[in-house]
Amino acid sequence: MNEKPFGSGHFGEWIEDEFGLPAYRYACDQTRDPDASSVTHPEWRLPTDHSHQVGNDRLVAVASNYGYVQVRQDEGGPKFLNDYDPPNHRYGGGFGYLTDGGCTLSTFYPGGAETFERTFGMGYLRKTVTGHGYVVDQTVFAPFGDDPLLISQAAVTNQRPEAVHLRWIEYWDCQPFQLTFKASIVSLFKKGKVHPVDLRRALSNRFQHRQRVTGSSEGLLDEQTFLGYSLPEKLQWAAVQAVMGTVGRKLVAHPVKPPVSEASFDDTNPPPVFLVSLDGPADGLATDPAAFFGQGGVERPAGLAKPLPPVGALNGSALIIERRFTLQPGETRALSFAFGYLPDGVELEPLLAKYRRDLPGLLGRSSQMWKSGRIAFSAPGEAWVDRELAWHQYYLRSNLTSDSFFNEHILSQGHVYQYLMGFQGAARDPLQHALPFTFSQPEIVRQVIRYTLKEVLPDGEIPYGITGHGMIMPAPFRPSDQEMWLLWLAGEYVLATRDLAFLDEEVPTYPVYGPKARRMKVRDILALCYRH
Repeated sequence: MNEKPFGSGHFGEWIEDEFGLPAYRYACDQTRDPDASSVTHPEWRLPTDHSHQVGNDRLVAVASNYGYVQVRQDEGGPKFLNDYDPPNHRYGGGFGYLTDGGCTLSTFYPGGAETFERTFGMGYLRKTVTGHGYVVDQTVFAPFGDDPLLISQAAVTNQRPEAVHLRWIEYWDCQPFQLTFKASIVSLFKKGKVHPVDLRRALSNRFQHRQRVTGSSEGLLDEQTFLGYSLPEKLQWAAVQAVMGTVGRKLVAHPVKPPVSEASFDDTNPPPVFLVSLDGPADGLATDPAAFFGQGGVERPAGLAKPLPPVGALNGSALIIERRFTLQPGETRALSFAFGYLPDGVELEPLLAKYRRDLPGLLGRSSQMWKSGRIAFSAPGEAWVDRELAWHQYYLRSNLTSDSFFNEHILSQGHVYQYLMGFQGAARDPLQHALPFTFSQPEIVRQVIRYTLKEVLPDGEIPYGITGHGMIMPAPFRPSDQEMWLLWLAGEYVLATRDLAFLDEEVPTYPVYGPKARRMKVRDILALCYRH
């Protein structure tokens, strides 16, 4: 048996992919290997669920070893666009089903497959499954750059000696899961009797879905209308505000009432979400996850029993596209889809037009871009060092997201703070994360500095964290080092780039909007923080 490359660990091995980039071939059967199980709170993540990050400058997708993908977007407030909640027929998305009417293969692990290979790459998740005389090679990737979408490409090969008539069903959920700190606050006040996950899903259920067919039946666009908070939600939040505004004021440091109308704990106007076939019209469409999965669940969906209708009911919380085709012996057919969302100012058709050109070359071009602008290091006999530099640079940059309150990109810490508790912080963390980009991508550093400057309060204090859409996190933490990190990074950026003009740029300080926001030069805000 060949020795694995250094650093491969128990679950697979490091490889070099076809683009000359490092990738991790995940080879573990997490459903059987006892070493694959970690101690977790299953409300948040399964003990055997191992994650990979797929992202670009706009969004972050969390890709699972089970094959599903959840997309996080931050405009309006951080959230997953597609929940993973199996008891309610929600499975994230980013996988599909191949069926000939008798046999079925899935790219959701284990998929009824004879072999199921998973590769975690720079910007992508690849799943190659074989069985029943077929091969499905599916790659879900985030195109390099700042566009709000993922591309899913599935290549299907017929290894049988006869022609076959096939159906491919591409599935993505579109029920949001907001990463709001408000749920953590309410759960705390209820002494843990209600879990934040349940509170967040209760919020999601207050949105009404309505889909429409796009273009010439290429896909679906989902728009959501907020129905308002339920009476119990209103009452419990009013009680929280009353306590935190009086006897609990010292515990929260900052008011829980939005300082301007633009700020909010929750996103009650989420962006439209779409799933579109890029290389041909859909042969069938569906939006009802309960009807599609039925009693068979994700392993044996009831919806595979017969072709999906050309247009089904357009008020569900899933986006499902069916494509039908015939393959001759040895023939391969590639299918391409786009899943994403539409921030303010972005229109669907111009966005998709960029990716309909040269579909086979999309992943290769995106991968080549990850090679540029990075720090490289070569040491004889120690190739793993440069591999780690490339991988860490990818993981750092692909964690960028776009914040529509501050109108800047941000490098959130992620992890427990962002995904569980529901806030972006501490303020020092993005300033640390941005430092390595000073020489390679200084524009990232400049945006993180500007984001932080816009958080600054009238006395020069930088709040501990931000939650929702521009809300200061209610918390008792008031560390004394936050301003120091801003001064360090700003000084490093200006001295390294000689961008002295940056010091004379004007930015608004918190709350950014309205008469209370002051427009100040960067140098003056830095001086204010220094005095604080």
